[in-house]
Amino acid sequence: MSSTVNLTAAFNDFLFASVGEDRNDMPLSVVSTLARLNLDPWAEAAELALMSADGATRRLSLLLAEVSDGPSNEPDRETVAARLVSLLPAMAKTGAPAAWPAIGDTSAPPLRSVWIMSLLMLASMAISLIIETRAADRGVSRQASRPATSTSTPPDKVPR
Repeated sequence: MSSTVNLTAAFNDFLFASVGEDRNDMPLSVVSTLARLNLDPWAEAAELALMSADGATRRLSLLLAEVSDGPSNEPDRETVAARLVSLLPAMAKTGAPAAWPAIGDTSAPPLRSVWIMSLLMLASMAISLIIETRAADRGVSRQASRPATSTSTPPDKVPR
């Protein structure tokens, strides 16, 4: 990919937009269509967003035509492609969407909250494991310290 765009949720409107239905009447989104072509949907969306609207429409129209079980009731792929391209985020002159930082941009907010949540979840899982392990050890040791007594009578001593 020639762009250094940070691939985030800004492509969601485009990627999860409806393309139509396939020949089995299953709904198709842009992401599922691109995946059927063995293309990385986010990378393809980033490339399309860097193109002119006409270029992106032509490219997407060609991709839609390549899907063997693609939209059965969409005679005008150019119209569908143009509608979908209009959902791509507007790109600034830098090649990055206006609301996104480029990769390596130090003004981007840190992923601190993700790390904090991950550490909290890890600590919670560790505490749960410790509590369960200690509870299981107590159960085993209590059972082991009890004298072995049998409450059943051997079959040859059963009164008749």
